[in-house]
Amino acid sequence: MADDHLARVISCPGAVELLDELAIGPRRFAALRRTVPRRMLGPALRVLAAEGALRRQDAGSWDPCPGDDALIVLTGPGRQLVVELSDLDVWVAVYDRYFNG
Repeated sequence: MADDHLARVISCPGAVELLDELAIGPRRFAALRRTVPRRMLGPALRVLAAEGALRRQDAGSWDPCPGDDALIVLTGPGRQLVVELSDLDVWVAVYDRYFNG
């Protein structure tokens, strides 16, 4: 993923925490609410979905928050994003580009 995609994910409150949780395996929306506060969860889900990092098992919209039983799973690009974010050098490069231009 390009640095600007990583910066967009990193700068979204709750997105990295969601990726960490979903890296363990698919989660129901209700379980994700226990990991990420509700006010951050919807925006973080929408950012990650827009980046192609996750999807819903049902075909619902991301505009309203999914129902408690909606199953959220990482996609291939989402798993790759988790791998990239586990590398400290990636964090340093994104931080340097994001804050130092």
